[in-house]
Amino acid sequence: MKYIETNKYIDTIYSLSNKKLYIVGAGKCGEVLGEYCDKYGIVWEGYIDKRASLIQKKGKKIYSYEEIKGNEGYYLISTYIYRKEIVEELRKNRINLDKIIIYENQNIFYDIYEDIIHWKKYTNKIKRFFRIHEDERCFIIGNGPSLRIEDLEKLKREFTFASNSIYALYQFTDWRPTYYCAWDPIFCKKMMSDKENIMTIMNGCKATFTSILSEGIKYRDDKDITQLYYVRSVLEEDETGWPRFSTDCGEQVYASGSITYVMLQLAVYMGFKEIHLLGMDFNYSVERYKDGTIIINDIGDHMDQIQKEESKIVSEIKKRYNVSYIADKDIQLMGYQATKEYANTHKIKIYNATRGGKLEVFERVDFDSLFD
Repeated sequence: MKYIETNKYIDTIYSLSNKKLYIVGAGKCGEVLGEYCDKYGIVWEGYIDKRASLIQKKGKKIYSYEEIKGNEGYYLISTYIYRKEIVEELRKNRINLDKIIIYENQNIFYDIYEDIIHWKKYTNKIKRFFRIHEDERCFIIGNGPSLRIEDLEKLKREFTFASNSIYALYQFTDWRPTYYCAWDPIFCKKMMSDKENIMTIMNGCKATFTSILSEGIKYRDDKDITQLYYVRSVLEEDETGWPRFSTDCGEQVYASGSITYVMLQLAVYMGFKEIHLLGMDFNYSVERYKDGTIIINDIGDHMDQIQKEESKIVSEIKKRYNVSYIADKDIQLMGYQATKEYANTHKIKIYNATRGGKLEVFERVDFDSLFD
């Protein structure tokens, strides 16, 4: 059963309260649906998830797909992004389609989430950044192997965006990103569950941005963490099949397989008209393509400090999913192409100042020449 209207979706959930009801997917989206059901007295049996290492979550049992094979229950698919893969997995275990409940409109999930934490009043705070850097230049920094400490030192007086494990370099440089983004779910689970860790990654930054679904959301009303801002992320394509590019980050940003795409949208929203990419090697150890092909590369080492932090995240991913990080290369490429198209029609210049790498969408410039 597929739904595009929130009221009809919720009515269906209520009608199944006296049935065996399961939530498929024990991630953040599953937690939200479970919390909603609990809030309104909707009885449900537990989660279903392929991660064998999970035993229970918030007092609810987590079943494997094999345990529910042929079961006559009903199944709420928690995630929009992986809904098709989950349906396929349920069907393999002899679950009828009329027992599977899917939301085909992402607003259904966000309406439910709004009922729980009223996230809109927090994302609305992003509007204070609209055009505050009109016609200025900035640098968006990736954590690729080509990045150097001396490059960061040159950026101390520039407006910069950086993300995730970049904080591992703070002890070696006076540079701090103007705007820091914590986005990867595993990273946020590890680094934003603890207030002290949040203070560490925010140290010296003007503002930090994270998803409304990240662990950081629990600090939304903390008076000590006033520079943490929350963004809603939506997966949506335009008529060309490319991901949409947000014109109002206070409403939402659009996803395209990489935090870089979020940072690009934020930079444009803030009014920057000259954007330089640095450390965006666009080259990953494990790459997945739309046709299902997976390629393993030897990309060389990151700087030791980032390497150590990244290895912690990779180990967490392996523990939970039995695989290391896989980059969806085609999806990321479409994001870069969509950015270039938007920039070309809005008089925004984007350059790739990365030392080497494989990203050829944007015009190349020599990083050192930018400081003559």
